Amino acid sequence: MIEYINLTQAAQEIGITSTSLYKIINHEDPEKRLDPVNRSTHRGDGGYRFRLDDVLEFKNNYVKQDLTSVEAARRIGRSTTYVHKLIRDGWIAYYEEEYRGKKTYFIKEEELERYRRENPDAGKSETVYDKRTGLFIYQPFARNGEIARIVELKRVNNRKIEAKLRTNEDQLLTYDEAVIQGWQPALSITERKPVNGYGYACFEFPAPKSPDSIIFSIIEELFKHAGPANMKLTNADGRLTVEVRKCVLSGVMPATHPDLIDKLKLFMKSGEIISKYDGTLIDTGLLPVTLFLTEDKKKDWARRAKERNLTLQEWIMARID
Repeated sequence: MIEYINLTQAAQEIGITSTSLYKIINHEDPEKRLDPVNRSTHRGDGGYRFRLDDVLEFKNNYVKQDLTSVEAARRIGRSTTYVHKLIRDGWIAYYEEEYRGKKTYFIKEEELERYRRENPDAGKSETVYDKRTGLFIYQPFARNGEIARIVELKRVNNRKIEAKLRTNEDQLLTYDEAVIQGWQPALSITERKPVNGYGYACFEFPAPKSPDSIIFSIIEELFKHAGPANMKLTNADGRLTVEVRKCVLSGVMPATHPDLIDKLKLFMKSGEIISKYDGTLIDTGLLPVTLFLTEDKKKDWARRAKERNLTLQEWIMARID
């Protein structure tokens, strides 16, 4: 005996909305339609009717077997735009088919797993601060008189951050492992508004050897007073470079913090340290210069700077130096 179902039941069986099923019924390609048994009389019949066997056969051909780019993005915790870029750049094999009325990229699950296995850090970006969790690079953690610090902080996506801590016994822990073992933040910082002034003062430190290094204490003060939005940190070739926009270290004065100020002066690579009545000013030491050029000359200089992947300011300074 043939079993018939209505449009709502057919949509539920396939796993789509009634609106989508209407589009399929009237698809311009006859091979991609699901034909009702009463196309010409459905108005008088109170709606479309379908053979259940026809719906089940259509469902088998309609339900995808592989991952769409949206699902692949969700699997690796990235945006669909990011996955599309991987496809365009040839990092992930894919095929394209029409799915639910539109052209769709498909990725086989084993192909996505291969990419994840070969590129465990792909898509992750280093950051100095995560607003949602309050974690920041080189943040100190304490447990029973011991100290550890965040030595890696990577953003996976807008909602996920990965952090690793190194203890004073040189043990490397993920953030989750550290929390389980009882490590707690020993310092939290407050966000500060980005400074609009041009340039940075630059400090260059030898890479600290242990979590209790005085260098980390200096960086903590910069985080507290300048804020992460006004800092850039680079750890490479045994040197830790810290760039800071113009800021005041309130309450930090020669009478109260002589060692800190001496260390800042010792490791300053560019900029100025100026004592004030209420603290210490870290200044970039940069002054503006007005320069008049023809429009053609400005465009020419901008083009030359872009060819060398430099800003116009950097290109001019390199020529002057």
